[in-house]
Amino acid sequence: MLMCIILLNKEGKDVFSMAVSSGYIKLDFTRLTPEEQLNQVSDYTATMEQRRSVRSFSNRPVPEAVIEKVIHSAGTSPSGANQQPWTYVLIQDPEVKRAIREAAELEEQQRLENIGIDQTDMLNMTGNKDYLEEAPYLVALFKINYGLTTDGTEQKIKHYYVQESAHISAGFFLAALQHAGLDSLVHAPVLAAQDILGRPKNESPSLLFAVGYAKDDYQAPSLKRRPLSEIVNTPSPFSTEILQAPEYLPRPKMEEQQQVAKANTYYEHIRRRRNVRHYSTEEVDIQLLHYAIRAAATTPSGGNLQPYRFAIVSDMETKQKIRELAEIEEKKLYEQRISEEWRDTLAPLGTNWKKPHLTDAPHLIVAFKVDENPNEANVLDQSLLYPKNNFAMESAAMAVGVLMGGLHHAGLCTLTHTPSPMTFLRDLLHRPKNEVPFVLLPVGYPAPDCEVPDITKKPLSEILVKF
Repeated sequence: MLMCIILLNKEGKDVFSMAVSSGYIKLDFTRLTPEEQLNQVSDYTATMEQRRSVRSFSNRPVPEAVIEKVIHSAGTSPSGANQQPWTYVLIQDPEVKRAIREAAELEEQQRLENIGIDQTDMLNMTGNKDYLEEAPYLVALFKINYGLTTDGTEQKIKHYYVQESAHISAGFFLAALQHAGLDSLVHAPVLAAQDILGRPKNESPSLLFAVGYAKDDYQAPSLKRRPLSEIVNTPSPFSTEILQAPEYLPRPKMEEQQQVAKANTYYEHIRRRRNVRHYSTEEVDIQLLHYAIRAAATTPSGGNLQPYRFAIVSDMETKQKIRELAEIEEKKLYEQRISEEWRDTLAPLGTNWKKPHLTDAPHLIVAFKVDENPNEANVLDQSLLYPKNNFAMESAAMAVGVLMGGLHHAGLCTLTHTPSPMTFLRDLLHRPKNEVPFVLLPVGYPAPDCEVPDITKKPLSEILVKF
């Protein structure tokens, strides 16, 4: 069995992680009927489209069992070499929430002062951050930049694809929140949370979520989203159903027992998702992918910029070219660029430079993060047009997490593949220079004899810290 072994020091910090393997297991996959596939993915998408960012929370308590199960769902997300480089900090303590709110307001004020926003505009743009205290819970996501081992002297253990992995997990978290009937707001990371929450030096704050229930009279602003045709480049036309504008319906209030059941059901479903490298060449209805991407397009972003794009590739000629170019880069990676440490880390997963899944899978989805053109975007705070302020990669990776949830609900398999480097995808697919490819997802059904590494996920106690 392949597992991730974590040793903790006396403070409970992750000091060493490694993978151990003794084989593979047959993929546990249940084939759905076409009707079941469409029903499940359309229901998933409809649920995500009811999501609104909430800035005014009621004092209705959130069952702790629900929020814990949501975080457990986030922990099922894929990651580079299964290193699971994330910590979720669950905050209920009023004093800690107040400290984070004050730090968030101060950091926002300093940011706006640094870019020359005058006081009047600053007040209009920032307002207050009462919601960071009102919300029953704050959830701070920290990415684990490297592992630590102690053998008398400190030694760093490199983690790989941390940024992408942590924020794809955030997308899993966002989808699980919505399916559990919880409201939320995604906030930029509060840098001071590092000290306020006493996180170790190998971690850094990535995102902050306010979680609870909107006040009964709360009216979320109606945001104009980009049409799906701007978000995805597809070889097939959208169906009439896909193009219909979603109707926003207030979510009915759920009792605690019902919420716990929904959170548990969602976890049990999403935890069966596996990264798959062996695909059948059987055709897949592309409308299932359209629904999943429509769900991904609900992912919140700084300034509502939606800095994510997707390109679907289905023709064999282009897939073959992608495979050829990817294998050139991967061969260099495995034979020349890769460190012995990284090679040892990958060994239990059985990966190599050959990538047959890129031609076997009927569809490929390439995800891009977008750096907005300041001359074309229409936002009051122009600083949001720069990646360091709008968190384009964080939003784009979250969108991939939501997308993967949709594909799983559609009864399809996928894989987070990251050719290194992968800018060739932008050129091959004729994407603009401000779009940066960061993950490639083959999509399809598993091969009949498909096996996957017998890996385990960290238990909830190792990814969750409470205040």
